[in-house]
Amino acid sequence: MADVLVTGAAGGIGGAVVDALVARGDRVLALDRAASGRGDVRELVVDAGDLDALAAALAAAAADGWALRHVVAIAGGALPGEKTCTDPAELPLDVFRASLEHNLVTAWITLQAALPHLRRSTGDRSIALTTSTDALASYGLPAYAAAKAGLIGLVHALAASLAAEGIRINAVAPGDVPTPRNVREWGHVPGWYDRLREGVPLGRLGTPEDVARAFVALIELEHMTGQTLVVDGGQTLSRPAGDAREAAPAPQEEDR
Repeated sequence: MADVLVTGAAGGIGGAVVDALVARGDRVLALDRAASGRGDVRELVVDAGDLDALAAALAAAAADGWALRHVVAIAGGALPGEKTCTDPAELPLDVFRASLEHNLVTAWITLQAALPHLRRSTGDRSIALTTSTDALASYGLPAYAAAKAGLIGLVHALAASLAAEGIRINAVAPGDVPTPRNVREWGHVPGWYDRLREGVPLGRLGTPEDVARAFVALIELEHMTGQTLVVDGGQTLSRPAGDAREAAPAPQEEDR
């Protein structure tokens, strides 16, 4: 069908996206800092924050006949140092900066590295960024929310100019998905996911497969650009008052 780059491909959501694309018949460039050992994709063991390494990996794939048509940028996530800090006045500046680098800058680097390859391809082409409902509602993660809101800004800023080249750009905003990493990193907050589940009108939290279907839909919706697709079961329609972390005991120093 098409050649697709997925960043953050070894994570819970990234792996589900790769599964969905492979099932669709696509060829997948699966980029992550860790190898997954999959034999049905071409793995790129690269840090998404390293522009030179990413550009070199894509150039090598192009030399081997890969013609990139779609990009799904998933690499990122809320940092543990922010998840354990409930007072914005105490959030270390280096954690705030690191979150911007980890979520916003890596997506920009992916876009810059991939765009020359998308321009050389023909037919429908697209870029899908991963924002979050943290950018749309009060979850108490200011650095992560700011970075994810920046991705929505990128979509709006680039949609018209890229459309003139036949390239679409959209974003997916998942709710908080209880992947193994998220469950582990929210373990210091008793009942975190139980409280979130209570605020979901559809009665359940999302799964990586739910989010993966949204990314596949954005590839297939060839007349859609400049949009953010929210996949949260209605979670942002009704939010419990306050920050759920306020009920948690302060983390011990060794847990930070």
